[in-house]
Amino acid sequence: MFNMFDMLNQAQNGAAMENLSRQFGLHPDQTRKAVEALMPAFQEGMRRQAQSMDAMQGFFNQMGSGGYERFFDDPKATETEEVRQSGNDILGQLFGSKDVSRAVADQAATMTGIGTELMKQMLPVIASMMMGGLARQGSGASNPLQQMFEQMMGGGRGGANPLGDMLQGMFGNMLGGAGKAQSGQGAFNPAEIMDALFTAGRKTQDANTEAMSRIFDQFTGGKR
Repeated sequence: MFNMFDMLNQAQNGAAMENLSRQFGLHPDQTRKAVEALMPAFQEGMRRQAQSMDAMQGFFNQMGSGGYERFFDDPKATETEEVRQSGNDILGQLFGSKDVSRAVADQAATMTGIGTELMKQMLPVIASMMMGGLARQGSGASNPLQQMFEQMMGGGRGGANPLGDMLQGMFGNMLGGAGKAQSGQGAFNPAEIMDALFTAGRKTQDANTEAMSRIFDQFTGGKR
């Protein structure tokens, strides 16, 4: 079963955690803890994107236009100023404001014992790698972003859940059927898909997950 943490572990020919450790002066175990501590924030950001077709369209358009695969594949690319700029663009899309990014870094620092400033530096790099991995996973079709957009505008299969159908087209094979709604129609629930992307195959840090959710509620308003 695919999940986002496993995907990042496989980045850069399986050496991503070691490469990030050298880049930020951490032990590989610290790097893994840092990445795990940040995952609930990315999960929450993507859950909230999935509530809006316009937001998801913007997210997929960004994924298709940034050339993010190089950050997933090439360790040298994650040491450039470009990765930080690209990552900050992603954080802006997912988190909505710098206040959320700062609060996420504070929460992850509390969970790991790694300094907040270092977590702030890691956030855009990990965001760029994550986006690159998603783009790489979605590159099997001739033009997956266009297909998703056509599904979204055309109402999906039977119009039951066009956003869910769009996400299923990208993530269905990776998830092996996880995230299917219990509606009797076989529709995919977008929020459940996002949860499965982050939590399948590993133990969820419940306290950290709830803390990240409260951060979004505080700065963006409204409950998920």
